Amino acid sequence: QCVLTTVAHHIMLTHTPTHGPTLVDETFTPRYWAAVWALLHGSNLATSTLKQKLGHIEALYQHTESIGGSLDDDLSEMNFDRLGNALEAFFVQLRNVAVPSASILVRWNTAFHFVRDTCHRLERNPSAGKQIEGIQERIQRLDNLYLGLRPYKRRFGAKPRAIPRSVVAELLDAVEPGSPKNPFKAEKTQWRVYVLVNLMLLQGLRRGEALSLPADFLKSERDPRSGEYRWRLSVCTNETEDDPRALVPGIKTAQSIRIIPVAGTTARALQTYSENFRGKVEHGFYVSSVRNQPLSLEGVNKALAVLSTALSSSALKELFDLTGARVIRPHALRHTCAVVRMKQLLAAGNTPEQAMMHLRSFFGWSKTSMMPLHYAKAALDERLNETWNDNLDSRVTILRNLPE
Repeated sequence: QCVLTTVAHHIMLTHTPTHGPTLVDETFTPRYWAAVWALLHGSNLATSTLKQKLGHIEALYQHTESIGGSLDDDLSEMNFDRLGNALEAFFVQLRNVAVPSASILVRWNTAFHFVRDTCHRLERNPSAGKQIEGIQERIQRLDNLYLGLRPYKRRFGAKPRAIPRSVVAELLDAVEPGSPKNPFKAEKTQWRVYVLVNLMLLQGLRRGEALSLPADFLKSERDPRSGEYRWRLSVCTNETEDDPRALVPGIKTAQSIRIIPVAGTTARALQTYSENFRGKVEHGFYVSSVRNQPLSLEGVNKALAVLSTALSSSALKELFDLTGARVIRPHALRHTCAVVRMKQLLAAGNTPEQAMMHLRSFFGWSKTSMMPLHYAKAALDERLNETWNDNLDSRVTILRNLPE
């Protein structure tokens, strides 16, 4: 059985239990080389990431068809002239927009590398025979012509979208369960949003990582020297659970699978939700919706949008002035956590290089990721959150009378 869905830009995807997301054309025929690419190059990607990349590849398919070509045929025949024409026209289309964005660069790179990877795979086919040398030269020509093209130049000097300190202070006051400023009426909802903020702001989890956590993700062990309990959480995939959500949250990369420490106050808050407010559910995910189903990605966005209504007009203005956002967004909480953690590491005497190494481990970035450099710059910028001197974990208080 296949579940057929239509997403942005009229992209058609089928999802099968055995092959996962697969692109199809208007006649519901699978796009052959996209299916091969998804099987061989996309098997280690999270479902959401794979769908996003297939969407970029589908854009190239559709553009090639709009100029009278067939991308599958051109790849099968290794017709480099037609492939080059299609890529050039696609690049011009991406570049010819009023306001270029970073997503254009991602779309171009994904589409180009799809063509390049497929050509390399065909090059290794024994049937290529004596043509292999000529094929290699033409693939190299593709690299020379198109690999360095940039439809949008990223501004690496831009600040991370960290939330200003005054906004965070109001956010923490509003999100605490029982607070008169809390915009949610139901206690269960207050605790659900509270633990989500804990996971993203204090632990630096991505939205998909928080929603993928199994119910038993939190572990503890007694320190043999001090006798105190040490808490940690595991960010990992939940392979044993069937996920009923339409958009399945997942782990972004292999480096995202990690174990990170948790402060005692945060651990107690997470336990309180699990034991008293998660509900009697029939799934194994930690965060539940009001209907006792796994919470959706969009559910997180809506919860933070409602939470943002509790902010003062001055806080909302400062949020917009410094981040360009009118509501609190999930990834902004992770950005804020990274900036604060970097400042704490530098204040503790770590060199910038040591601090960035710690950040890679804590936030699940690869060795080649440039993200720690952005946060190092932000943490050293006097204009950004300069007054964050206290430990972030101690900013979030737990209710005095926790349920037994």
